Amino acid sequence: MSSQPLEKTELEVSEQEIDDVLAEFGGDARAAIRALLHDQAALIRDAQQAVSRGFIRGVFSAGARRLDVEDEV
Repeated sequence: MSSQPLEKTELEVSEQEIDDVLAEFGGDARAAIRALLHDQAALIRDAQQAVSRGFIRGVFSAGARRLDVEDEV
């Protein structure tokens, strides 16, 4: 059984949710983007620690993590 990449799905985000994030950072779009990217990186790190790479062989977050020496092709 081989693992397959997860299908990309469109996430629907409302205008109100966008406004809420911007309001949280005082309207500073760069600060909001910085915080969201930081959160995304933290989620990816957490997912990498929780997932068996022996099972999925890196497909879960291909391209979103650094390769270990043993993973390099």
